[in-house]
Amino acid sequence: MSVKYLVSGGEGALGKIIVSLLLERGEKVRVLASELSDTSIYRGNPNIEVVYGISTDKDSMKEFFDIEEPRSAILFHTDEYISLTDKTNLTMRRVNVIGAENVADMCLKRKIGKLVYLSSAYAINPESVPDGLKMNFNRNQVEGEYAKSKADAAAYIMERVTLNRLNAVMVLPTFIIGPGYSEDYEINKIITSYLKNGTLPPKEGGHAFVDVRDVANAMIALADKSVEPGSGYIISGEYKTSSEFFADINKAQGIDAPVKTASKFVMSESMKKFVDFYFRIAHKENPREVYTLFRDNPEKKFSANSEGVIPESTIDFKSSISDTIKGVSGVSQVSKEVTSGAEPKMSAVAMSAKLKNEPAAPAAKPAAEAKTPAAKPQTPAPSKSIIPGKDAAPAPKTAEAKEAAPAAPAPSKSIIPDLPKKTEEQPKDPE
Repeated sequence: MSVKYLVSGGEGALGKIIVSLLLERGEKVRVLASELSDTSIYRGNPNIEVVYGISTDKDSMKEFFDIEEPRSAILFHTDEYISLTDKTNLTMRRVNVIGAENVADMCLKRKIGKLVYLSSAYAINPESVPDGLKMNFNRNQVEGEYAKSKADAAAYIMERVTLNRLNAVMVLPTFIIGPGYSEDYEINKIITSYLKNGTLPPKEGGHAFVDVRDVANAMIALADKSVEPGSGYIISGEYKTSSEFFADINKAQGIDAPVKTASKFVMSESMKKFVDFYFRIAHKENPREVYTLFRDNPEKKFSANSEGVIPESTIDFKSSISDTIKGVSGVSQVSKEVTSGAEPKMSAVAMSAKLKNEPAAPAAKPAAEAKTPAAKPQTPAPSKSIIPGKDAAPAPKTAEAKEAAPAAPAPSKSIIPDLPKKTEEQPKDPE
């Protein structure tokens, strides 16, 4: 299969949306995914090729980078690890720094035409953001292990741009929210804890939040346009104080009750060691760790510099947080659209079907119905790529293999979020 677009981190929320948008344009996509990840949503689509490997191991990426016309290829590097704790996290450093460095090196070695890299606004000092598009990255000017890891990776890529003429551009979003992320994603942990315990951090901080779908559109826009190598584009999103953030959660959930504030004693820096020790031995949820996003660096604000290059954000914060909560609570986006009678812009079922190249069903079939003899078993995932033109999977060699064949996943369980179509956007009200 002749491929032009490569996506690393294709099993993640952002990677899946980018793949979906590319398929919508009729493109062929190669996805890099770990062998331990769930790539079942990509099965059966001849326009998607899954190659197993990890960015932290160059040798495992050799097949991923082996394409016919590398100079016209574009790679989206979306793979990242986020942890807001102030503790050293070796996994985060391997993924965010070593992984990004390996991808940049392989792009140079295999002469890939363009690298579109997912960086972070937190990798730069908001007090010293340059007027232009060229950013300065210094780990000593940012706070937090995540920010430092992204600063190190961005600095390395900028060095390759300057010294080796790597054609790389960066998207620098503020905190990303939206559907499709796992339960252990930082914002999902915050929402889950808040809905469970009803407390919020006592320190009135705030952050700018941007929807994952807007980030995907921004990365594709940079892939399509001819922009100067080394340019960095900030997506600031909508700024919310902590009280505004949790008030919008209340509205989305229909909660009409006052919330408790976490103890200032517990959250104070002077009691950090004692509090961490207590919650560790008590095996309880530590509010200091849950609310790190609002407790540390609470007033970080960034100004967008992408006007005229990256499309404006189309998804407001309330819609983003509502979709995020639905993902956390396991509520399907399709249900509201079906019950309200409104025509969905792009339901989770439709997106899942598009990735699999099969008709979308309005709702998942019951489990018992799915096991009837009339149900057609799904082709097991191949070890490397999906071969076009194969209408059915070859018969298993043994009866045991036949019984072990995986059943088709229920469409309603897909974690692919809704994608708003530009043709259906409503004009903004004049200010």
